[in-house]
Amino acid sequence: MGSDAIRWHVHCSVCGAFIEKSAHCDSEVECKKCRSTLEILVKDDIVSVRPLHIKDEKLKERMRVYSQKVMNSRKETK
Repeated sequence: MGSDAIRWHVHCSVCGAFIEKSAHCDSEVECKKCRSTLEILVKDDIVSVRPLHIKDEKLKERMRVYSQKVMNSRKETK
């Protein structure tokens, strides 16, 4: 690793685990805690994390329910 390496410190968007990654561009990583595949997007020194593949079925179901609740609340406010 060179001295110009950039280290990103983010949290898994599925389980909240801390992830440290060296990258200058977009990449995919696997969370060591929940084993979900995450996409790390980097643009103008702004980093965002989103799940690509969630392997834990319980977490997947919880996220599905949460997503439905959020979508329903948006419909009600319109």
